[in-house]
Amino acid sequence: MKAIRRLVSVLALSLTLPFAAGAKETLPTWEGWIVGAPCAGELRIADCPLRYVDEPVLLLANGESRGFRFGDGSGVRIEEVDKAYSKRVRLTGELAAGVIQSVRLDLLEQSSERVFFKGCL
Repeated sequence: MKAIRRLVSVLALSLTLPFAAGAKETLPTWEGWIVGAPCAGELRIADCPLRYVDEPVLLLANGESRGFRFGDGSGVRIEEVDKAYSKRVRLTGELAAGVIQSVRLDLLEQSSERVFFKGCL
């Protein structure tokens, strides 16, 4: 009975070790602003017109811009891109052929929405 337990525990340990070793490997992150491609060339962030929302790129702090994958087949939904337009974000994903294969999008900047309460009225 002890031999079976020992065999099962060794087998379970040997199956989990490769996954634990791979868990330390993390995907690269990219921080910048989501703007329209024409605005990235002019380094415009806050005043980028909404008509360019269909051509989003990630504008990095050093002035470079990177395209990123979003929508179907990606971890980033189109709604998330719309919400993050002209805001500072962090994209997580590998760079392949000059395009970030985005897995996750985190907003680093919140919009300045005003909250009113009865004391203001």
